[in-house]
Amino acid sequence: MPQRILAQIIEQRELTPSHYRLRLAAPEIAQTAKAGQYVHVLPRATHSFDPLLRRAFSIMRAAEDAIDILYRIEGRGTALLARRKAGETIDVLGPLGLPFAPLTTHNILVGGGVGVPPLVLLAAQAVPEVRIQALIGARAATEIIGQEDFRDYDVPVEVATDDGSAGHQGLVTDLLERQLSQSGLTGQGLTVFACGPLPMLRVVAAMSQRYKVPCQVSLEENMPCGVGVCNGCVVPVLGAGDDYGNYRRICVDGPVLWANEVNWGHYSGDSC
Repeated sequence: MPQRILAQIIEQRELTPSHYRLRLAAPEIAQTAKAGQYVHVLPRATHSFDPLLRRAFSIMRAAEDAIDILYRIEGRGTALLARRKAGETIDVLGPLGLPFAPLTTHNILVGGGVGVPPLVLLAAQAVPEVRIQALIGARAATEIIGQEDFRDYDVPVEVATDDGSAGHQGLVTDLLERQLSQSGLTGQGLTVFACGPLPMLRVVAAMSQRYKVPCQVSLEENMPCGVGVCNGCVVPVLGAGDDYGNYRRICVDGPVLWANEVNWGHYSGDSC
């Protein structure tokens, strides 16, 4: 069950001028969180009502009674969050949402930008017997996220950057194409797990379908309520057959879905 707590900020670390990693003392969440789940955070001080709504962030780390989230400053809420200091408390609700399925024998994790954090936790919670390959995409070397975290878990990492400042010059999906075409593992316990911007997820889903590899995606949507009430985070799906018709509420029915469930042809990514 999700818990609402006042979590003390242990550390607020600037990774780049626009990316921050926040560590919170949250044992109630850390002890139950699973990879792919998220927390709903009030970025404001508790005595204020501005901004009114919470912000959703994937859990990147859940250990030792603390959780880490990583975020990018994109608006007023995240700008306020970046000004919070160690020792202050912050209102947090979680863990929320449905997690990734268990890892299989062979796994490829594909992350783009701030979509990397839930995949880091997925690697952290893996059992030793599974094999994992992480693929990270970023615009430039300065914006690569999670590379050292994967290495801490002994997960091999390949990187792609748009400008060629690190790793492969091009898209992270180029790396995925190479992995799938050369692995010889299709149909042999290989699964792809992905999180990142919508254009990347479209390509990952199509590529996984072409190679007949199961694929799970964690979708990035604004989640105003986080409890399935406002319907502000719906995405189109195929053959839902329930009260919500051909849609799923990402806050409670996701954020993780099987890629073949999503109606990619009707998904614009601007449901909120």
